[in-house]
Parts: sequence; structure tokens; C-alpha cells
Amino acid sequence: MQSDTQLSTGVPPQPSAGQPPQLSSGVRPKRRRDRVLVGVNIAIGVILAYLVLFPLGMLVYSSLKDSELKLPFQVPGFTLDNFTQIFSSTRLFEVALNSLIFVVGTVVLALVISVSLAYLFERTDIPGRRFLAPSTLAPMAVPATVMAVAWVLAANPANGPIALAVEHIFGYSINIYSLPGMILVAGIFGVPGMYIMLAPTFARLNIEFEEAAATSGAGWLTRTRKVVLPLTMPGISAASMLLVVIALEEFAIPAILGMPHQIFVFSSQVQAALQPPSGMADYGQASAYGILLVLLSLVMIAVYRRQTRESHRFQVVGGKGYRATPVRLGRWRVPIVTLVTLYVLVAIVVPILTIVWTSLTPFLQPVGLDGLGSLSLANYTAIFTNPSLTHALVNTLLISLFTATLTAGLALWLALASTRGGRFGRALFDLSFLVFAIPSVVLGVAVLFLYLYLPIPVYGTVWIIVIALTTRYIPRGSRMIETALLQLDNGLEEVGRVSGASNATVMRRVVFPLVAPTVSRTWLWVFANALGELPITLLLSSSDNRTVVVMLWDMIGESANYPEASALAVLLLSLSAVSVWWVNRRGFQQHT
Repeated sequence: MQSDTQLSTGVPPQPSAGQPPQLSSGVRPKRRRDRVLVGVNIAIGVILAYLVLFPLGMLVYSSLKDSELKLPFQVPGFTLDNFTQIFSSTRLFEVALNSLIFVVGTVVLALVISVSLAYLFERTDIPGRRFLAPSTLAPMAVPATVMAVAWVLAANPANGPIALAVEHIFGYSINIYSLPGMILVAGIFGVPGMYIMLAPTFARLNIEFEEAAATSGAGWLTRTRKVVLPLTMPGISAASMLLVVIALEEFAIPAILGMPHQIFVFSSQVQAALQPPSGMADYGQASAYGILLVLLSLVMIAVYRRQTRESHRFQVVGGKGYRATPVRLGRWRVPIVTLVTLYVLVAIVVPILTIVWTSLTPFLQPVGLDGLGSLSLANYTAIFTNPSLTHALVNTLLISLFTATLTAGLALWLALASTRGGRFGRALFDLSFLVFAIPSVVLGVAVLFLYLYLPIPVYGTVWIIVIALTTRYIPRGSRMIETALLQLDNGLEEVGRVSGASNATVMRRVVFPLVAPTVSRTWLWVFANALGELPITLLLSSSDNRTVVVMLWDMIGESANYPEASALAVLLLSLSAVSVWWVNRRGFQQHT
């Protein structure tokens, strides 16, 4: 028996002579947990290497091959000729200049609109906020390909309602097939993403800073310029850097609006080198352009991560005295709400209504009362009786379903490794961030070359597209789930272990139920985005795995059959809109 002294002091009894010391009961389970963690981390590392590093390695390999008309692994030796030809040609300067103008113009336009909207909706008493704020986010439900087609129909100089209205009112002709046209559409398309990133920054800004400036006699413009914008600048600059990466990889909008007049940016140039009108692909140059695009994206990603790391220096919300009082617009309420409503109508409603109108017409014709008599469902009948559409629709749904399921599962696995896998798990999580720097068109090229080389029979099937899309969406999905895991108190898991539950039981009964809503929302988000993904599916498509968005691309590029293409675009838009609505609905339910 223990002595009273031992009980009072809490000192454990010492083993008697000749008796070996006993290991603590928690040592073996801890070692077992460590071995499991190491095994899980190694498995994740292998998967990431397979999904990310192997395709990138194949892209670098291909860029060093003189494989103008041959596949890279069919050419012996290595060379820098592809880079030499690119840097010695005037084409690089033209493509680089177009890309610079396109990216800068897109970011500036999206930034001006999104900052204005975020300030108005989050900081002022603008009327109609509950209707206008969701309306400005509507482009999130529109695939980029559909958005580009909608603007072609709405702003073409022949019969586009926006082009005709601008010419009639201002006497100015719009050329949507131009760099300004590409910037206009891409900028509007980028507004929702930037608004979502900026809205919390403006919403949390303490109004006492502005009130202090107002007390000193500063007017609204001075307060905004010297107080609001400097305090929100870290969030604005971080969102801008991320949009630079997104604009660099944007393919559908510059391809549909730029290619008719041979206006190329880096993303469309890569695709044009692989699938030129002549049919003579230049694999080496496509890979070299892809490497340049990856390097540009890596620089922007590095700047973005630095901005987000240092944003804590500008924290302006404290737990004491914080209040969010709206700024009163006064006499400016009516003009401002009119301007915002006009933006929603011109930028979003009119293009979408135009594409619906065109889907009901037998040929391209202006929107107006004169054409009401010719409207019919003939285009919808034509596409739904087309056997190719049924096959493409099945492929699209299969690809979206499997991509969403695989991405959600791997993202959860990776997020768990990041939050509970130690330094190695965190390093693997950071490695996945590399995919952000790989534009989708470049990822498609890399996956194409890899599976033409590996003896794995997935080329020409839906599985090669599933693999590429899963790779593309894993980083963002894992970050969505990691955020939810970081919000869980570790004490919840400790209580389960103290109660005698194993790690597997704790995960199954405690962790998984708590993060299940975020995982399901991630699944829905990936499903909605996979429906309209064009560059990857276009590069990896064949007669057996074509998707709806590839069919839409072919209708526009090959036959220019805009009425039937519009009917197909409305179908794709409906699928995407329902998916995005369901994502937002689930998100709303999780917060109520």
C-alpha cells in the first residue's frame, strides 16, 4: 500500500529492487498513433506527387524536347530550342503585351466595381441591399464559356442589344471581339469572387475611425481616401493578386472573344499550339509557353501569400467598443441605387436574357417585338433529339459526380493531415498550394502528355478528365475543410480519448459529424464548377468523353450555329445555377 506521505505529495511509488519500470499506459497508444500518422502522411505524399509533381515533371520534360510534330517521349535528347524560338520571335512580345493588358485591365475593372459594391453593401444604408447584393453575385452561377457567348450575342455590332443601344445613345460602336471587350467581360466575371473576399473586410471595419476623421473636419471623400482605403488595402491587394492568377489562366473568354481577330494571350496561345486550325500541333512550344505561364503564376501566388501573411498588421476590429453603424447616403441614395441597378441590368440581366432569346429564334435576329412571332422551342428540340447531347450530358454528370466525390474525400484527408499530422502533414498541405499556380490549360497539357506516356488506359475516357479536375480542385477544397477543422476545439477529441474511445472512433463519432456540413458544401462547390470547366475538358476530350461545354465550344467554333448553341448554353446555365443555388442554400442553413 502507498504511504500517507506518497498520497499527500502526489509522488508515484518507486518500483522495488529487481522489478522493471512500467511504461505509462499512454506511451504505446501514442507511438501507435505516430506510426499511423506517418503512414497517412506518406500515402498523401504519394498521391500528391502522382497528381501534381508527375504532370509538372512531364510538362518540363516536354518543353525540353524538339517535338514539333511528335509526342515528347518519341524524340531523343534534350534541347532549349523551344524557349529559344519563343524568346527570339515577335510572337512572344505580342502575346505578353496582350496578356499584360488583359490581366491589368481585368483586375482594375473588377477591383473598381467590387470595392465600390463591397463598400456600398457593407458600409452604407443603400436601399434594396437584400436584392442587389445577391444579384451582383449572379455571374458565379454562369460558366465562363456561357458568359462569353452571352456577351457575344448581347454586344456584337450587328444585332446585339447593348451594342445597338450604345450606338444609338452615344454614337459609339462597340467591338466585343477586341482586348477591351475581353477585359469588359472578364472583369464583370471576376467581380463576384473579389466581392466575396472584400465584403468581410469592409463589414468588420470599425466606424469609429471614420467618426474620428469626421470630427477633425474631414469630408466623406477624404475619410474614404485616407482612412477606409488604407485600412482595407491588405485585403484589396491580396484579392487583386489572386485575381491576377485567375485572369492569367482564364481561357474561355479570351478564346471566344479574341481568336476571331487573332488576339492571343498566354492561355489561348497554349491551346492554339496544341489544337491549331491546321491540325499540326506543336507540342514543344505549347509546353514551353505553359512553363512560362506557370512561372508567372508562381510569382503572383508568392506575392499573394506574403500579403495574406502580413495582413494581421492592419487588424482594426477589437473586442471592445466595436460597432458597425452604416454610413448614411442621404440625397445620394436614389442616384447610387439607380447606378447599381443599371450595372446589374447591363452586365448580367441583358446578356443572359439575350442568350435565352437567341435560343428561341430560328436565326440570329435583334431582340424586339417584331421577332416574337418567330420564337419557338425548335432549337431545344434539336439538341435534345441529338444523340451526341445525351452522351455528352451523361459524361458531364459522371465527371462532375466523380470529381466532386474524389476531391471532397482527398481534401478532407489532406486537411486532417494539415491540422493533425505535424510538420510533415503541414508541408504536404502547403505543397498542394502549388496547383494554384498551374493554370487549367497548362494542367490539361501536362495530364495529356503524362497519360499518353504512362501505360494506364485512361486516355480518351472520362477518367482522365476526372483525374485532371480532381487535381485542379483539391487545393481549394482542402482549404475550405481546413478552416472548419481549425475551428474545432481539441478538447472535444481529448474528451473522447479520455473516455476510452480509439482515434478511429473519435474521428468517426466526433470530428466527421462536425465537419460534414463543410465537406458536403465543398462537394457541391466542386460539382458546380466541374460542370462548366472548359480548358481541361477541351484538351482531354475525344469522341467518347465529350462534355456539354465542349459541345458548346464546337457549335460556336465549327458551325457558328448560335441559336442551337444558345439552347445548349441555357441548359448548361440551368445545371450550374441549380448547383450554385444549392451550395448557397446549404451554406445559409449551416449558419442558421
